[in-house]
Amino acid sequence: QCSTHESDSSEPGSFRKKGFESNLLMGKIQRFQCKKCWYTFNANVFHINYYARKPFNYKKLVNAMISASGIRDMARQFRCSPKTIQNRIDRLAQKAICLTAPILGQIDLQEDLAADGLESFILSQFFPTNINILVGQKSQFIYFFNSFYFHRKGRMTEKQKEKAEELYKVAYFEEKAPSKSFKELLDYIAEMMDRSAMEECILDTDENTIYHHQFQKHPGLKGVTHRKTNSKEERNTSNKLFPCNYIDRQIRKDQAEHVRETLQHGRNMNNAMNRFSVYSFWHNFKKPFRINRKKSVYLRHGETAGLDLELVKQIGEQLTDETRILPFSIEGYFTDFQRKLLRRELSNPLNRPAV
Repeated sequence: QCSTHESDSSEPGSFRKKGFESNLLMGKIQRFQCKKCWYTFNANVFHINYYARKPFNYKKLVNAMISASGIRDMARQFRCSPKTIQNRIDRLAQKAICLTAPILGQIDLQEDLAADGLESFILSQFFPTNINILVGQKSQFIYFFNSFYFHRKGRMTEKQKEKAEELYKVAYFEEKAPSKSFKELLDYIAEMMDRSAMEECILDTDENTIYHHQFQKHPGLKGVTHRKTNSKEERNTSNKLFPCNYIDRQIRKDQAEHVRETLQHGRNMNNAMNRFSVYSFWHNFKKPFRINRKKSVYLRHGETAGLDLELVKQIGEQLTDETRILPFSIEGYFTDFQRKLLRRELSNPLNRPAV
């Protein structure tokens, strides 16, 4: 709460040196003290390994995450515990969100959009999840995502019905979660259109009635046309939902917990969305737009979406360097979903939310 801790008001000389400390990971470290609130801190506060006792190869970790490796598989590779792996992923996720939030909060939209839900599950198949994803039509750039879980649907055996009834007695479900989740996506589109030079934009979705109802009653979608496509149509490049289908395929291929009938499913919504945050960052800023293109036209999804080439390269390299970004310094750029994720306030089926 000290004003000197805010990035826009800190000044040279607002803190002073306050001795040294040492640890096995970083060696000798300079300590400092704020001249206003007298809070002490060390230089390691701004290092990604803050409060860690073991050095880590974050580039290797990202490569494992995008290659369908499970948490225990990565723990064996790095010779550490699964909790350590998830801790390092959480650090990467916080940094990925902090790096992309200011860019996505100011990006100039230059293309039509497509939105759809990726269905997976959390904890068990009695708690299906839906990850709403907003994708650029031309670039396949992931602009926005959020998630929710719901009751299991479809046919069940008598034994499964009994187990579901028992679980749902103690499970927590957010009221009207599908509608709230898609409304947040539409809010984000409205914000993008307000600062974009585009006067008209098309939003492609399937024929889900929730999408239609939320779009019809949203007050801020000026210039946005809702175009619906039957989800049973052939999933090729001519399909209007190709961007979402493409992202869906990539995620199911690259992330172990979203592979069909996977055994490596997510067990905590906050952890699952942190892993997804790192993946979406890699997709937007590191992955080639088309792998089989010539080197002369090598583009990433961010460049195809209209971002500056040097900016995309710079942001892409910052994810795995040693710096740490403190979320409070860019608080104004986060969506509601990102704020909850950074504070680990996303609810889980058998645990009520923290607030």
